Amino acid sequence: MSTIACIAQALVLPCLLLRAAAADAAALPRRVNFIVLHVLGGPSYHQADRRFVFYEPARTQRLWKASFGAHWIVWTDGTLWPRHVPPGTSPSWKPDATRPADAEARTRLAREARPVYSHLYRGNSTSVGIEIAHSGRRDQAFPPEQARAVAWLVRTLLEMSGGRLDARAVFGHKDLDRRPAYVNGRCERPGCLVFVDDAGRPYRRRVDPPETLFETLAREGLVIPRPRDGDAELVRAEGLDATTQPATAR
Repeated sequence: MSTIACIAQALVLPCLLLRAAAADAAALPRRVNFIVLHVLGGPSYHQADRRFVFYEPARTQRLWKASFGAHWIVWTDGTLWPRHVPPGTSPSWKPDATRPADAEARTRLAREARPVYSHLYRGNSTSVGIEIAHSGRRDQAFPPEQARAVAWLVRTLLEMSGGRLDARAVFGHKDLDRRPAYVNGRCERPGCLVFVDDAGRPYRRRVDPPETLFETLAREGLVIPRPRDGDAELVRAEGLDATTQPATAR
């Protein structure tokens, strides 16, 4: 074998290893088996003044504990706010949602998806969460820039899975946390107090996101399978009096 051939062969393996490392850095972490969509607003059974209200990302993230929260907040203008960012970097970034993600964006998303945060009851280790700045009400539209950014983010994450995941791996928070609305977070089991309607039926703890989100994403070309009665519990929660706390029962 010639010297040139030997050199060429010696360079092949490091080159392949570098390519593999780069591809892995831009891949969705293997721990992620599904994507969860949330909205920041909700029924707030405890505090009527916060019912279906949401705050700007910086304020929201300050309210979250160190390991709590979704991996991204998507603000109304389509800006992404990662849960944690490296020191000295911007707290947010805005992708070009009009075109597929480039290698730099994929690598960034992979890094931001890597940690495990508490955003889903008994499902954090195998999921990533996306919070969407929205009241959670059915009658509030999702701004076009926000809708495009959410569709771009979800579509990119699915593509980054390398075929492991598809739209069937995308869920609403309400699909995966079906607990009743317990009054006290320290007592969440049968026999504990729950908020109930006038007929004594427990409200649901999670009713987000509204089905209008999935309808909006479908118009952006991202079709996510949904049940027919997806907003049933949200409709009940929207019927709450705007100023009072609901009754409780065991």
